[in-house]
Formats: sequence, structure tokens, C-alpha cells
Amino acid sequence: MSVLTLIIDGVLLLGIVGVSLYGSAHLPAGARMPTHLGPGGYNNWQPKAFALLTWPVVGAGIFVVLAVTARNHQQSSSLPIGLTIALAVMLANEIGALRAALGQSGRE
Repeated sequence: MSVLTLIIDGVLLLGIVGVSLYGSAHLPAGARMPTHLGPGGYNNWQPKAFALLTWPVVGAGIFVVLAVTARNHQQSSSLPIGLTIALAVMLANEIGALRAALGQSGRE
């Protein structure tokens, strides 16, 4: 199961990187993008470059933690499943933030 979890998380991480690359190609140079990663909504608008780097860096950090815990723990640990859910939520949140930024910049 840990190999399957790593494959799923690798695909989610590639999705996060892909959304960031899409955003860098489609947002105008001076665009701002929301980076609030909590339930409070998109209320922290940052420059495009910072925001588009935030998600892949945090996602890669979660992936590293997942890989280390999957290697060091038994299969009964619920941490890898929680981290997989965290990556999926991050991907969904990044897509929503990109849609908000594209809508504000008029490129939706």
C-alpha cells in the first residue's frame, strides 16, 4: 500500500506543479494570486511568482514527509493517508485560487 500511496501522491504533486506552470503561462506579469490555504477563503493576495511557487514547495515538503514516514512506519499508520488528503486539498485549493486570479485579471 505504501508504494501505491507514493504513486498517488507523486501524481498529485505533478498536478500541483502543472497548475503552477499553467498559471505562470496564463496570468499577466503584474497579476496577484490568493495564497490563503485555510477555510477562511482567498484573502491574502500575493505576487504571481511567490504564489505560484508556494504550492509546489509546500507540496514537495509534504511529499518528502510522506516518503520518509512510509519508509519508517508500518502500513497501519494513518499519516500517509492524511498527507495524501492534504495534497489533494492543496491541488483543489490551487485550482480555485488560479481561477480567482484569472477572473480578477480578466483572462477567464
